[in-house]
Amino acid sequence: VGLLVVPAELRAVAAAGRVASAVGMVLRDLRVAVRGPYAPGLDDREVSRLLGLPLAGEVPVESGLLRPHEGKSPPGAVGRGPLARFCREFLERALVEVGGV
Repeated sequence: VGLLVVPAELRAVAAAGRVASAVGMVLRDLRVAVRGPYAPGLDDREVSRLLGLPLAGEVPVESGLLRPHEGKSPPGAVGRGPLARFCREFLERALVEVGGV
């Protein structure tokens, strides 16, 4: 299972389409996670539709991603916060889908 995280803006969706084409040749299960804020006319379902990929979910805004980390742990590393929650929930769903749990 691969997860392509795409900002919800038109240029990013276009670039993600090229990445998805290449990755899709070697990875059978590629999904999209959309990161806001959303450009006008775009939402997570529309990005999924434009890319032709199943929607894994919306990556929540995490303030730590907007600031330089200066040697600190990456966002989500401590297991708390919106990004860590998203990752944990995605992994749990993916394991159930492939029969790992």
